[in-house]
Amino acid sequence: MFGKVYLLLYNCCLAFGWSLVLYQTLYELYSTETTTTVYKRVEVALKMSQTLAVMEIVHAAVGLVRSSPITTFIQVQSRLVVLWLVLDPVKEVQADYNVPMMICAWCIAEIVRYWYYALSLVDKVPYILTWARYSFFTILYPVGVSGELLTIYSILPHVTATGMYSFALPNALNVSFSYPTFLIIYMLGYFPYLPKLYMHMLKQRSKVLNAPATAPAQKKVD
Repeated sequence: MFGKVYLLLYNCCLAFGWSLVLYQTLYELYSTETTTTVYKRVEVALKMSQTLAVMEIVHAAVGLVRSSPITTFIQVQSRLVVLWLVLDPVKEVQADYNVPMMICAWCIAEIVRYWYYALSLVDKVPYILTWARYSFFTILYPVGVSGELLTIYSILPHVTATGMYSFALPNALNVSFSYPTFLIIYMLGYFPYLPKLYMHMLKQRSKVLNAPATAPAQKKVD
């Protein structure tokens, strides 16, 4: 029972958190008619909401939800890398048009997802929310991923010129690391994985939306 109450509170809090991020993003775009200040406006709420997703890995690892910890880690870490290692430390990229595009895609996807999870815990998921959960990704997923890749690509000139997070030989550890090279390899890593995940999500959409009414898709363990 405690696990169910905890998960209900967790999902509701994240749904509200991402709703705040979306409101702040749209308000800033409307009031300033520019993308330059969007990130600074949403920074605190965005960092809190996205970083709290780390708990989903913990939930899967301890058996609180029936999800693979490895799959959950892969899904969560990509946004954390973009947020904490790409977007936040490089001020120059924060004003790019792709940033609010990416943030809006994240927000809508997460608002739907967390409300779906929350209501599934009390068996009160309306069909419209189920449809949104398994349909919005067809657009939001490519938009969000495109925003992530564009954001990473945008900082390459800066990190190359400044040597940010890179270190060369000789040094005490006798190892070298090129952050621009890491980012390029990281971007390339999207391509073999994303088509498989997208096709899996399409199969899940067909399975859920074409199936007779059953228990909600995400099973929780009390």
